[in-house]
Amino acid sequence: MDSFYDFIKEHPPVKRLQVNDLLLAEYQCPLSQYRYDIWSHHNYFIYVISGKKKWFTRNQECLVEPGDCLFVRKGAHSVYQYFDDEFCAVVLFVPDSFIRSVLKENRIKPGNPDDFTGDETLFMIEAEKELKAYFHSFLAYLNSSDNPVKSLMELKFRELIIITATRSGDEKLTGYLSGLCNTSKPSVRDVMEDNFNYPMNLQEYARLSGRSLSAFRRDFKKIFNTTPGRWLTNKRLEFAKYLLESTDMSVSETVYESGFKNNSHFNRVFRETYGMTPLECSKKSVQQLKHKPRHARY
Repeated sequence: MDSFYDFIKEHPPVKRLQVNDLLLAEYQCPLSQYRYDIWSHHNYFIYVISGKKKWFTRNQECLVEPGDCLFVRKGAHSVYQYFDDEFCAVVLFVPDSFIRSVLKENRIKPGNPDDFTGDETLFMIEAEKELKAYFHSFLAYLNSSDNPVKSLMELKFRELIIITATRSGDEKLTGYLSGLCNTSKPSVRDVMEDNFNYPMNLQEYARLSGRSLSAFRRDFKKIFNTTPGRWLTNKRLEFAKYLLESTDMSVSETVYESGFKNNSHFNRVFRETYGMTPLECSKKSVQQLKHKPRHARY
């Protein structure tokens, strides 16, 4: 899978400014496919200038259009793009550590951590007139021939975190931000449970959890008492069986949605585990699926 942060950081045509791990860019999507899966080890804001896209996970979907602002929690997710108009947006990546430091230094407690359930990856932010002007001000920096002073750029990012953390009506988002102050490193369990259905490699999972590969393997073993590879296969099989039994997805769609990379491997391990083929599993429950949704919540 592609790292969205690395793509923005390294893609030559992208207008961008960077201060340490803080990254600001004008994002114009060059991709031609309708859907693509991405991940980021940093949270990011995206404010749409033109065009529209749909961000979605297995639990959520958000369509964003001009003037909309979306906060995306670090992790993996999918994007569906439309070709009615050229897509252009301002995107700002902010690490957990930066958010944590801003909140603690300013003695801000955004909200109740219990308001964030862990199911939310996408948070729509109501972009009022003042907030829209704030995002448009970043375009002036990106289009300027002179690079702004780094301390000024960092100050702008700090201002955005404070604005977001002190807004009313965004209890789930402020709950998530508040929870970041209570931990210094992402939970391996949460990272895996939230992102198992995406075809990420172990190095990517380790990076997402803020650990080296060796530390990730060690911590994973302590928590799950098995290897990451075995756990991912079993978890993806369980999810695939759930999709076959509770939606009208085809076997090929199920392979893709559950994180497997090819049909032959999926068919083999599914039959070894459940004693039937994925197609047999699907046909077994087809009569019960006539009125079921295509995408079911897991």
